[in-house]
Amino acid sequence: MDAQSLQNFLNGGDDMLTTAVDLFRGLVPAPDRDASVHSGEEGRFIEMVLAEYLREKLPTGIGIGGGFVVDVHGKWVSKQIDIILYDSVKFAPLLRYGDAVIVPLESVIGVISVKRKLYDAQLPGELDSLSAIGARASGMSFPKPMLALVAFDCEKSDPKSAAEAAFAAIKSSFAPKTDIRGDTHLHSWNELIDYVIVFDKFILRTQGRSRRDNPERKKKDEAERKPLQCSYIWGGNNMTTKNAYIQHLLSGIHRAWYDEDRGNRVTRDLLAFPTSGMNKLGAIHVCAFCRPYAWANFKPAVVASAPAATIPASPRKTRQAKADDNGIER
Repeated sequence: MDAQSLQNFLNGGDDMLTTAVDLFRGLVPAPDRDASVHSGEEGRFIEMVLAEYLREKLPTGIGIGGGFVVDVHGKWVSKQIDIILYDSVKFAPLLRYGDAVIVPLESVIGVISVKRKLYDAQLPGELDSLSAIGARASGMSFPKPMLALVAFDCEKSDPKSAAEAAFAAIKSSFAPKTDIRGDTHLHSWNELIDYVIVFDKFILRTQGRSRRDNPERKKKDEAERKPLQCSYIWGGNNMTTKNAYIQHLLSGIHRAWYDEDRGNRVTRDLLAFPTSGMNKLGAIHVCAFCRPYAWANFKPAVVASAPAATIPASPRKTRQAKADDNGIER
């Protein structure tokens, strides 16, 4: 099989996914709008379709299920996650119920939030839920998991506008924070979202590192006072072949699975990427490439609220009030 044959094969996977997600809505459509009669069940169906596809394409050591991630030591529980990818060789789920799992934080390879249609207003909440898991990556024993938001349609019809809206949400979510002393704090690379993928519309992804910072490189950058940053690039439907959507998602999972810090073997690119015409959108400044959760004791600056404006009574009402106090009608 050559690279083109693999790409054609993955094109079929893209077609299968995008066709399958419409089956539920086609069978039980809402009578008055472009939706199904039950959006919750439709969402679960779409998660199942994507999870089953990934099971067929990923190494058998990667367990897949929806549910929750728990940090026993940090006494923390994630929000409900649509698809959790975890190391089933070294870790067993703490609890399995049906297709759902509760897994320890250290086992997580990646987490995916799945949407039938992605709306701009959903972005901050989805980014926060995913980032909360990546933020707890501690480096050598638990490297950064892949964090991805995947959808099959989006609010904006223009791919570039949709990608720009997603990046604007990322910039806002990971903007520097100011504490009560006035000091500015940056996020770390392991907190950042790796992918926002809307099939057949756009791919937004990080560019560059797939593992923790090289200490020698970091020393050199600090010596030269170069700020650390993570760049984001994007490709749209006119610049990207269909197979690229699947390839980017699988590649991100492979990078996390084969990370040296996870103890797995290093692998070359398995997916024969085509030229995808990716363009840079911008960059997020970070303070480090990998650090454990650092926001537990963060106290944000208090924004002083403006004093409430006093609205004087009108002269007529003032006179009336005096008249009432004196018991005299005027």
